[in-house]
Amino acid sequence: MTSLKKRGLGTDEDGGIEGLPLQLLIMVVVAGLGLTILMGWMNSIAAPHSIGDVFVTPSEIVVFDDDGDGVYTRDGVAITVTVTDEKGDRLEGATVVLEGANVKDGDGRPARGVTDSNGQVLFRGLEVECFGSKLTTVTVTVAKGDYGIDSSYEIPVIPS
Repeated sequence: MTSLKKRGLGTDEDGGIEGLPLQLLIMVVVAGLGLTILMGWMNSIAAPHSIGDVFVTPSEIVVFDDDGDGVYTRDGVAITVTVTDEKGDRLEGATVVLEGANVKDGDGRPARGVTDSNGQVLFRGLEVECFGSKLTTVTVTVAKGDYGIDSSYEIPVIPS
């Protein structure tokens, strides 16, 4: 019985060495599974979309002060906005908002529209006005869910 006490688990250095490869094997398997799960999760993440280019026609709007009161206006303005994604493909379903120079649709509401399957939205019958003879702009803002927001395009409004 004394020989069994001397060879107990706490004092048996050979037993600890024999158990090490099994523990190491378990750690390698767990680490491998964890790495596989992590890599699978990372591969499912798609690259983010973004709004590519915004093309606007006309490139400028000329307004007139017909009655000399310092308010320059123009009615019946038509603006076409074409939107593409980061790959250059036309972007359907993007919301386009025109702001600045007191731009409104024919009913006096803010100018808003949604691009069609060709990535275009046509605004017709817009009213544009500016006060005084200083240059002002109409900002074209484009937004779509996963694509973000782009407000980088501005149409100059030129008093004449």
